[in-house]
Amino acid sequence: MSRFHRLLRINLSNKTYIEEDIPLEYEKKFIGGKGIGTKYLVKELKPYIDPLGPENKFIIATGPLNGTSAPASSRYEIITKSPLTGIYLDCNSGGHFAQEVKATGFDIFIIEGISEKPVIISINNNQVSFIEASDVWGMRVYDTENYVKKILKDPAVRVMSIGPAGENLVRFASVSSDYSRQAARGGSGAVLGSKKVKAIAVKGTRDIPIANFSSFLLLVKKAREVIFNNPWVPDQRKYGTPRTVTPVNANGLLPVNNFTEGAVESVASIDEFAVEALDGKRLSCGECPVACAKGYNRGKFAIEGPEYETIALLGPNIGVLDLNEIAEFNYYCNQYGLDTMSTGALIGALLASGKIKIAGEEKKKQTIIKLLNQISYREGVGDVLAEGLRFVGKKWGISYLMPEVKGLGIPAYDPRCSDGTALVYMTADRGACHLRSWPLGRELASIWGKDDLNKKIDFIRNQQDEKAAEESLIVCQFAYGIGLLNEILPEMVNEATGEDWDLAKMKIAGERIWNLSKLFNIKEGMSRKDDYLPEKFAVEGIKSGPLKGKVISREKQDFMLDKYYELRGWTKKGVPTPETLKRLGIEEEI
Repeated sequence: MSRFHRLLRINLSNKTYIEEDIPLEYEKKFIGGKGIGTKYLVKELKPYIDPLGPENKFIIATGPLNGTSAPASSRYEIITKSPLTGIYLDCNSGGHFAQEVKATGFDIFIIEGISEKPVIISINNNQVSFIEASDVWGMRVYDTENYVKKILKDPAVRVMSIGPAGENLVRFASVSSDYSRQAARGGSGAVLGSKKVKAIAVKGTRDIPIANFSSFLLLVKKAREVIFNNPWVPDQRKYGTPRTVTPVNANGLLPVNNFTEGAVESVASIDEFAVEALDGKRLSCGECPVACAKGYNRGKFAIEGPEYETIALLGPNIGVLDLNEIAEFNYYCNQYGLDTMSTGALIGALLASGKIKIAGEEKKKQTIIKLLNQISYREGVGDVLAEGLRFVGKKWGISYLMPEVKGLGIPAYDPRCSDGTALVYMTADRGACHLRSWPLGRELASIWGKDDLNKKIDFIRNQQDEKAAEESLIVCQFAYGIGLLNEILPEMVNEATGEDWDLAKMKIAGERIWNLSKLFNIKEGMSRKDDYLPEKFAVEGIKSGPLKGKVISREKQDFMLDKYYELRGWTKKGVPTPETLKRLGIEEEI
């Protein structure tokens, strides 16, 4: 119950679709969402296939809590092979799309093959139609969603779409749903573009079966109390992620001018109060009591946000401290379908290299907007930039300046200032990612003591497992905490499904999922050499801020990796041992 135990497989090459049962073993081992999606990716993809070829899969996955009234449960996962990094990719997004997917009567969609012509996939419960989309090919995201709703004569249909960046196979193109909700990292938009899918329209009318309805509702009420009692939630509700700007700057972790400096003199023009002063409408994902998103509308520039990562990477990181300019960059990225984080990291590196020259600050905004257009349409210099940080660094001889791990741009927290954050970037399964674990808050509060690396490393390992489980349920970290499994979650799953979960079982499932994505990457040629930060962070000290001069040496990185691998039950080369795989019940995946 609360599961349909079914997936919908859509083949674009021959315009067919079939329904399949999801094996019960998958649900027991991998929960749902990220977990089951990862299992299918590992099972169905051969190593070294072209991420933009017909063999790649585009998987949309929900979990056992999606579609129910469980708080903060309206998120979906996309799982695929990244065209940016060439390795495992999962990303998720909120809004209302996940609820609609679940209401079709399927837990997972698997999209495969390549359409000969641009197409819109329309899914109405268990009926799929393929709508020729040449007329909409080339449209920006907001216009695309409006177009789909119009031709289907249904303003309530939920739409996932790509913009020109996805169509033109920009390797960091995003997928959008509900207009401004982004599954942005790693280039999933380019995967859809390669398959000639402009949009996926979803309409579901099926009720979600709940095993023990009355007791489930009591737990839903309790879960809301758990969320509201979280001391972190009130400020998150009021200010959203922009509340991060001030403490990050104060502690010297803010990326300034391509991660050369750690702070600016004042963030008053871009902090949470500046965002609050925009007086936008507060927005919520389905079933979420936190409502941390905020609408921004200045004439034609309507967006949700900007979020912290966008503010930092398209702000101080490129020398901009004007919130309206940042919001405008955000708007164009959303419309074109570009990951704001990868875009900001790339532009910051280009400005630092001198490859892009701007004559005067007054021309910076227009130059950047022009770059966004060139990247999205692969025009002029944009054709090279569309390949991403690592490619550009190698082609132009500026790899030293590129802030990336495994090809994915580093998020907006300088890893030289946080050993824990550095290790999170180094070991995240999709490349540099700050959301697989969140040790930073504890580091800043000195919970572990100044130099207790062992405790940090063990904490990160545990949180990565918990986060993998959390993204398989799927619930939002802003309500329950990043990688902080609350005992209320397995209780809700049990009452919703009739299954028998507890925290220990969920943590083991998370560890199993983490090792599975690791195996995928190993099969793609990843090894220990790929688990390091760029050289710049080991040898070049931060030039300003409270932690001026700070580096994170290669020796420290080696120490952390050795300990991390040991705790994981991996070899010194970063490979899960046969004993570890057997303990987790995935020895057949080697």
